[in-house]
Amino acid sequence: MSAGRPDVRAGAAVTLMCLTSGATDVLSYLTLGHVFTSSMTGVTALLIIALAEAKRPTAVRAGISIASYLAGGALAALVRPPKHAPDSARRSVRRLLSVEAVLLATYCLIAANAPQGAMGGLRDVLIVLSAMTMGIQSVAARQTHERGITTVVLNTTMTGIVVALTERCSGRRTQPLSAHFGLKLLAIMGYATGALVVAGTLMNHWFAADLVPLAATCAALSLYLRPSWA
Repeated sequence: MSAGRPDVRAGAAVTLMCLTSGATDVLSYLTLGHVFTSSMTGVTALLIIALAEAKRPTAVRAGISIASYLAGGALAALVRPPKHAPDSARRSVRRLLSVEAVLLATYCLIAANAPQGAMGGLRDVLIVLSAMTMGIQSVAARQTHERGITTVVLNTTMTGIVVALTERCSGRRTQPLSAHFGLKLLAIMGYATGALVVAGTLMNHWFAADLVPLAATCAALSLYLRPSWA
C-alpha cells in the first residue's frame, strides 16, 4: 500500500466489523436480558446501576458480559501470530475473524434450538459467546492499521469526525479531509446499519436477527481470504 493511500480491504473489513458490533449490541440488549456484549462502556454503567439498585440478576449478567469480553481479548492475544511473523497483520485478522465466526455460528445454533423465552443458564451461555466474539473482534480491528477507528467503541471515532469538520469549517485546517475521515464516517454508518437491521428483524420475530453478526463477520473474513489487494 502506498503512502497516503487507504487500504480498501481494511476499510471495508472495519466497516463490516462495526456493523457486527452494532447488531450485537442491539441483539444482546433486546434478547439477553438488557445487557450489552459489545459496548463495555455501556455494560459497565449498567453493572454499576444494577448494583446501586440491588438488581442482582442484571448485575450478574453485566459481570458475565465484561468477564467474557476480557476472556475473548485474552484468547485473541494467544491465537494471533507473533507480531514479527511474515504478513502477521493480515494473518492475525484472518485467524481472529475465523475464531469469531465459529463462536457466532455456535451462538446461532444454540439460539435456534433454545426453547422460546429460555432464561437462566442458557442465556448466560449466549452472553458468554456473544461477548467473547466482541473481545476477539476488538483485537482483530487493531491489526487492520486503520488507526483512530475502533469497532466496539465509537466515542473516539465520533470525536475525530467532529474535530476534523470543525477545524475544516473554521479555517484552522486548510488541507482537504482525508480518506481516513471517510472511513470514520463509514464506521459510524456501519454500526448504525447493524443496529437498525437487527432492531427491524426482531420486531418481526425473525430468527434472521441472530444471523446478522455472523453474516457480517463472514463477509469481513472473506476480504482477508482473497489475495492481497488495496
